[in-house]
Amino acid sequence: QILNLMMDAQEKRGLTYMFITHDLSVVEHISTRVAVMYLGSLCEVAPAEDLFASPRHPYTQALLSAIPKLGHKRPKHVKLKGEVPTPINLPSGCVFHGRCVYARDRCKQEIPKLDRLDSRTRIACHGVEEGWL
Repeated sequence: QILNLMMDAQEKRGLTYMFITHDLSVVEHISTRVAVMYLGSLCEVAPAEDLFASPRHPYTQALLSAIPKLGHKRPKHVKLKGEVPTPINLPSGCVFHGRCVYARDRCKQEIPKLDRLDSRTRIACHGVEEGWL
């Protein structure tokens, strides 16, 4: 009920919310634009509809593969491996490289920039930038 009240107020008053949560089904329900973060770094920013239909960053793909969907073909569950780094001592390069199945040497050495993929989406991933993901 509270989420519905928030959505009604948003529509009637033109409000914008910054909603921080781990509950992706709620995010999908109330959001128009989503920013996915891993250890404080932005991975992907996109309209909710685009992000949930076609996630591009490997971390976003893993997150969304874990959401149960009734009556929908669910993408293959992506199980992340490796240990979660401590936010106090972040790894070099992309903070996700230690758990990413696609990580290459550049990922381990260079922090990816949040680049524009198209007019609506931004991604911080060397694989997407270079076209091998």
